[in-house]
Amino acid sequence: MPSIEYETPGAAPSPSTALPPLGQPASRTDRVRDALRQAILDGALPPGRALVERELAELYGVSKTPVREALKQLQSTGLVEINAYQGVSVRRPDDRLVRELYTARCAAEPEAVRLAAEEHGAVSYPAARRALAEAAALIGSGETQGLGTANRRFHRELYTACDNSFLCGFLDQLQDLTAFVAGLGWRLRATFEEEAAEHAAILEAMEQGDADRAEHLTRAHIRKAQRTLVGALGDER
Repeated sequence: MPSIEYETPGAAPSPSTALPPLGQPASRTDRVRDALRQAILDGALPPGRALVERELAELYGVSKTPVREALKQLQSTGLVEINAYQGVSVRRPDDRLVRELYTARCAAEPEAVRLAAEEHGAVSYPAARRALAEAAALIGSGETQGLGTANRRFHRELYTACDNSFLCGFLDQLQDLTAFVAGLGWRLRATFEEEAAEHAAILEAMEQGDADRAEHLTRAHIRKAQRTLVGALGDER
């Protein structure tokens, strides 16, 4: 039976396993994916919009291969749907998607917030406060295009403070789809001022180290958002 050779701890990696250098430019696939992702989150590519590889390749000045790979990556986040007969399109959110998405968040995020508050006690969360201020500025200016990104950053700053890689990894997977659905909801029913007030209350509880209140407010915030989105989608139909 052949022996297995292990790398010596601290030894330099062999040429075959060398890591890529820092600062390596993004690939064509990454650039196409990021551009499409932002266009979907901003509403420039609305739900149901067909995403044709040939057209996107011409638009971005690349071959169809990076476009195809970018669309596969966006499918994994839930932003696009790939149908064998109808091709690729921006996802159309429905009641079931909203319920499943927000139920998943409600099962994990309040607990992550509780763990963070219990672990750190009464401390400040400057990055979360900056995200809150950015969201307030966007609302005040009437320019809400970047609001979803600011809000997702706010939530992430709080739940990642729990230092649980499994919880954080699960919630990170929901980030893009949550921003997408929330942005659609705001275009149907503007509730961002109410949500900003709820965010401020959650942050206050976190900075006071009140784990019970932070958990309760986070759960109530997510459940309310779910009800509002389901209602807005029903009104549109």
